[in-house]
Amino acid sequence: MSKVPRYPELYSVALTHPAIDNHAHPLLRPSYRFDLPFEGLISEAEGAALTLDAPHTLACFRATKQIARLFGLGSDASWEDVKRHRDGMDYEELCRLCFENSGIEVILIDDGLGGVNEMAEEYQWHDRFTKGKTRRIVRVEIEAEVRGIP
Repeated sequence: MSKVPRYPELYSVALTHPAIDNHAHPLLRPSYRFDLPFEGLISEAEGAALTLDAPHTLACFRATKQIARLFGLGSDASWEDVKRHRDGMDYEELCRLCFENSGIEVILIDDGLGGVNEMAEEYQWHDRFTKGKTRRIVRVEIEAEVRGIP
């Protein structure tokens, strides 16, 4: 039996209104998709703490269930099963699958991090997955640095 929400109109709007991802980072180019550990999805740790320890956290357990469901894997899928499935997918298909039911209509991309120019797609590339146009977040401090403004 499903519980009736206390505020059904608010509930409906919250779950159906188009979303804006207001601080995203660009997706990697296909040639770099395996250069960063997939565990970076669940943790900001580095080295062995990321690849060996992070898969044993609550964040990973939850992500495993959610991603396994997205991929159509069984409820008993492990983190390694999820990674294997992801690694075997066509990259554009993987990106499309992750966006198609997200409700994200517009993305604001922060592409001011180091390494983005060579490893990540241009911000406009992401338009293929949303109804609206992707926009850039301009890091004023980076622009000032590039232009030599103190």
